[in-house]
Amino acid sequence: MPSKFRAALVSVVMLFCALLPATASAVTSTQRDLNPRYTAQSVPSDELFEEQWSLADDSLLGVQSAWDVTTGGSTVVAVIDTGADLAHPDLRDNLWRNPREIPGNGVDDDGNGFVDDVNGADFVNRDGDPSDDNGHGTHVAGILAARGANRVGVTGVAQRARLMVLKALGADAVGSAETMAEAVRYAVANGAKIINMSVSGPGRSQAFEEAVQAASDAGVLMTVAAGNSGHDLDVAPEYPAAFPASHVIAVAATGRSGKIIGISNRGVGTVDIAAPGQGIVSTAKGGDYEIRTGTSMASPHVAGALVLLSSARPDLGPDALQAALLGSARRGVAVTTGTLDVAGAMRRMVSAARWRSAIRASSVRGTSKSKATRARGRAS
Repeated sequence: MPSKFRAALVSVVMLFCALLPATASAVTSTQRDLNPRYTAQSVPSDELFEEQWSLADDSLLGVQSAWDVTTGGSTVVAVIDTGADLAHPDLRDNLWRNPREIPGNGVDDDGNGFVDDVNGADFVNRDGDPSDDNGHGTHVAGILAARGANRVGVTGVAQRARLMVLKALGADAVGSAETMAEAVRYAVANGAKIINMSVSGPGRSQAFEEAVQAASDAGVLMTVAAGNSGHDLDVAPEYPAAFPASHVIAVAATGRSGKIIGISNRGVGTVDIAAPGQGIVSTAKGGDYEIRTGTSMASPHVAGALVLLSSARPDLGPDALQAALLGSARRGVAVTTGTLDVAGAMRRMVSAARWRSAIRASSVRGTSKSKATRARGRAS
């Protein structure tokens, strides 16, 4: 575990203990077990997975159950934020690569105004290098799609995806409506199927709203943070959460109890769904890991879920994906639908036979494991 992360984790270690229940002890080698137990194989090998409470306890979101169907794929998802650490060992293998750009030749091969925009673009400094100079975007990208099962750090909700990194916020994590609008248009033009925007503000920009509406009209799903002002967006709207585009999905933040946390905005008419956003472990600048809290952390959980749904049913359009996501939410909080249920959404997307087959395959892929591994209750 990286030293900086270990130090940061000390103050919150009690929040993350016992995330995985212990499995039954193995019988002795001299006794034949007539009804052996097997361990699910969907749990990734990432070293900090047990600290990821929103994923490690499958009863909360059902992500592990959804992974029995798919862990992701080649869906292109844009993260519009402060950029990302492009060299991070948990992100670099999941980066989108611009097929129309030749890396490192100093030429704007695709003629879009950005030289060498291989993994995305920087709309703040006007270049093709969307490296993160804040850390917010790196954390968001890891929640969404950190590389899973690589024995390093954490895993994203989608273990496999193509992250298009678009830097529209500066080092202070603040961006203009103009840079946000440009980033949205770039994402649509370059084939993003999903966009995550963990941003919020009270100002309503016509240019930004028009870009979001155009993306929605093009069939792009957009997950956005509800904001951290702790108020009702039905009364005091913030944007882009309150934009009326049909494919904007506004996300509130919950804690481990499933209740909306105090800082999170809410609103049954404006905020669509809630997802984990408190004490979330994810990627940090410099190849490290850290814990953050906010609706910025909740939104990429939903984006990652959409990647899984899209990967399971690439034949379906945005309306079907959105309907499955929102229609499966667990009711009981002050948003339009409820809290994120990834397994419930996946069951709506695939046939009953495919769901049963995936779960059955996971449950019978058990092989002999060391006593130490069994005692910890891990699966790999």
